Amino acid sequence: MVRDIVIVGGGVAGWMSALALLRGLDGSGRNIALVDVAGPDASIGPFGPAESTLPGFARFLIDHGLDEAAMMRAARGSFTLGAAIAGWAGEGVTWFLPYGETGAPMGPVAFHQLAARYRATGQPLRLADFSLAAIAAQADRFARPSNDPRSPLSTLDYGLNLDKASFARLLQSAAKGVTHHAAPFRSAKISDRVESITLENGAEITGDLFLDCSGAQAVLASALSPFESWKHWLPCDRVIESANPAEGVPPSYTVAAAHASGWRRTVPLVGGQGDAILSSSAHADLGGVAFESGRRASFWTANCIALGAAASLVDPVHPVGLHLVRSGLRRLLMLFPNAAAGPEAAEYNRILHGEAERARDFVIAHYKTNGRFGEPLWDAARAMAVPEQLQYKLDLFASRGRVPMYDEEIFDRPDWVSLLDEQGLRPRRYDALADTIPEPALTQHFARLRQILIETAKTMPSHAEALR
Repeated sequence: MVRDIVIVGGGVAGWMSALALLRGLDGSGRNIALVDVAGPDASIGPFGPAESTLPGFARFLIDHGLDEAAMMRAARGSFTLGAAIAGWAGEGVTWFLPYGETGAPMGPVAFHQLAARYRATGQPLRLADFSLAAIAAQADRFARPSNDPRSPLSTLDYGLNLDKASFARLLQSAAKGVTHHAAPFRSAKISDRVESITLENGAEITGDLFLDCSGAQAVLASALSPFESWKHWLPCDRVIESANPAEGVPPSYTVAAAHASGWRRTVPLVGGQGDAILSSSAHADLGGVAFESGRRASFWTANCIALGAAASLVDPVHPVGLHLVRSGLRRLLMLFPNAAAGPEAAEYNRILHGEAERARDFVIAHYKTNGRFGEPLWDAARAMAVPEQLQYKLDLFASRGRVPMYDEEIFDRPDWVSLLDEQGLRPRRYDALADTIPEPALTQHFARLRQILIETAKTMPSHAEALR
């Protein structure tokens, strides 16, 4: 019987775990304890003092009794409608990955196939010009999505930008009922399972199930499962973090800006921004803290489950870290075992490994399709062999704009279409069904859609008003 659960690591991942287990197992008689690890919070990676979320994260907050507006104020939060990807498709080229829908189909013909046919007539077209999220982000406007499918606002989605330390404190304050040990972790006794952990004050703690939320050092999981590196696909391995003040209203999007030896991540907050400069040590010596993209061979081994960066670490072009923690907790509660070493571990690993690898492939595609020529890092990335499933996806898209989707995809088909199209990977042919639509009807469809989205964006409050 799993009765005593011990969480190691008190950062964002640790306190998210504590709160989720507290709520999910309420009334079951389980005991939950949390032990800090020394040092700054790297539980979801060493990528700056601010973190962004994918759409849907607000649901986690609501489900766990947190008020979104209050949390935004406490964590200097801002809303994010997507990501500006600068310099990856070529020096001076910026494109936008919007959250929510892009365009609208005509009958059975997908929007990007219509766009391909339109371009074939010699007329330029950007997919993001037909996304309400992208238009609103450019105009510094924000509104929450509408539940009315007839409203253009129903095509929106959004994520959150949060100060990590403030967010962790808020989670902690909500996790009443968790035993928080004052002394931090010192060591662990591990055989083929975690036997016990010892704190700095000498106290020894035993448990039936251990959650390792200690970050990439994986103080428990590293003794039970090896680390599989993805460095050959995701070459950045150094990061310099900083918090920088900024005046005015923060933009409602994150920025990933490529440079000759890596890229820079910016997550805007009220009053400042969290920055991280990532680089490849094989191509330039910019210093900073070492990290490595990859994953633990097994996330759940015996009585130990790795979460956050202890389980997997993905180059953060897009904010998948919190999504994977949330998904891991949801799967754990769905599969919650009577015995820690039961068959549930295999199913948990199957699902979570798939999610981490699909997120990895989405990021690898940015490197593989880059348009920066004459720079060793980017030339090598463009020439590298990529995972088989990703190459299959790239080949099908290049042929006719098809995007095969696998189990456990984090990013939807429109995200893949935006990424590949904006990076310059244009299909050689478009869907023949697009030829059944007369060209004037096609032109009218684009014009009407664009007008509706622009008029809708004008009715939305400013981002500043939304943050009050």
